[in-house]
Amino acid sequence: MNNATGSPATGLVISDEVIASIAMSAVKDVAGIGKLVQRPTNLKGMVGMYEGAQKYVEVYKTDNVYTLKLHITVNDDCKIPVVAAEVQKSVKNAVQEMTSKVVSKVNVVIAGVESTNNAPNQKNSD
Repeated sequence: MNNATGSPATGLVISDEVIASIAMSAVKDVAGIGKLVQRPTNLKGMVGMYEGAQKYVEVYKTDNVYTLKLHITVNDDCKIPVVAAEVQKSVKNAVQEMTSKVVSKVNVVIAGVESTNNAPNQKNSD
């Protein structure tokens, strides 16, 4: 199922998949992000209704106003509130600038923390 929103005056239609793709691109530029993770599976996900970017970004539209929800991991050397706020700002700005659609909320779910320590584990030699 590919939901799309159009503008009667221009005939422009922007699908939810495109909105989700823009959000995914915006997240990649935020410092402290580990990765986007797939959203939890619900009934629509089980029957394969979510493909591509919509596996990672949930898009909701009410009265031509969007709410997005992303599940991410963060690096262990960052401050989670700072990263989450930057993700919200980056995604909202990118979607609004590219589509001229209003984004009221960007909900960020921290799904995990990834280690940035690349040093091998040192064992105590007692």
